[in-house]
Amino acid sequence: MDFALTDEQQLLRETARQFVAKVCPAEKAKEWDEGSIVPPELFSGMAELGWFSLPFAVDEGGDGGGPVELIVLAEELGRASFDVAMCYIGVLIPGITVFRWGTEAQRDFIRDEVMTGRHRLAVGLSEPDSGSDAAALRTTAEDAGDHFVVRGQKAWCTGAGLPGTTIATYVRTGPREPKHSGISLLLIDPSSPGVEVRRTPTLARHILGTNEVFFGDVAVPKENLVGPVDEGWKVMLSNIELEKVIITGGYLGAAQATLDEMLEFARTRQAFGRPVGTFQAIAHAIADLQTEIDSARLLAYRAAWLLAQGKPCSREGSMAKLKGSETYVAAARLGMQVCAGHGFSTESVMSFRYRESIVATISGGTSQIQRNGIARSMGLRTY
Repeated sequence: MDFALTDEQQLLRETARQFVAKVCPAEKAKEWDEGSIVPPELFSGMAELGWFSLPFAVDEGGDGGGPVELIVLAEELGRASFDVAMCYIGVLIPGITVFRWGTEAQRDFIRDEVMTGRHRLAVGLSEPDSGSDAAALRTTAEDAGDHFVVRGQKAWCTGAGLPGTTIATYVRTGPREPKHSGISLLLIDPSSPGVEVRRTPTLARHILGTNEVFFGDVAVPKENLVGPVDEGWKVMLSNIELEKVIITGGYLGAAQATLDEMLEFARTRQAFGRPVGTFQAIAHAIADLQTEIDSARLLAYRAAWLLAQGKPCSREGSMAKLKGSETYVAAARLGMQVCAGHGFSTESVMSFRYRESIVATISGGTSQIQRNGIARSMGLRTY
């Protein structure tokens, strides 16, 4: 097996690392988070480097990148913070979905507006009563001739409140039984009459922000339907493996940066006349953590390679997402222990890592859901 990156992939990694150092180092990401700042230089910088067009075919206006290139990029962005990585991933995944299933007009919208960074996409999927059980969604879209009338509520809608954003919203257009049918995807402008976007206070992830979205008799043109009516479940699942892989890249970058920060502290902080990192209790814990991060990285890059070869990787993607998210939480927890009072201070980057890491095992598919998928792949029925 060849674990080496190509020259182009190495160049992408180096370019992304320089971008993070210049535009969004961890200290800057922490500042944005604490101020709930939407940094235009972050989005414009990504667009100028062509990252929003990276995964699309060259003859479709893209750059022909694949899953390995995307995870390389996500990992470097995650070094700033996972929220910074999600500023990229959160736009890219729905963009790929719309481009794959959309009409020619919708594909032109992705080319002209999303690939260029002029417009963003957010996903409206979870609801107050449906998260992990996504097919239990209740938001309805009633056929009214030349348009749908949407009624309902979405929760945990990341980035929906940012200016210049369209919400890719999963709605129920057909019967609730069987529950995986009768679902459709609509593009909804949050400035439409009847739409209310309300920011949800959260522990972290304040750059993109998390929102509740309320739909009160919202008229949505039929041309905003993405993919076949009532077949939105198939649309939803079409990029789920890629989403897991790229998100895991963000976890890896954040976990590695967290380790690097605690390692620097352990080398310089003196106790009992020597650096605290020379005490075996701390040295072994940090060594174990690096082993865990490298293990998660191998799982993630394996899944990315399988995707790039066109091979199924549902199980491998779940393993990567499970290991990557839990490793980021473990890294932040150990970082707080190693940095002690310094980490507990809210002035430290480590305190920011700790706040941000907690949601990693929840968002994008909980650890329990990933374990269910892995168990099913082993022939074990879970309830």
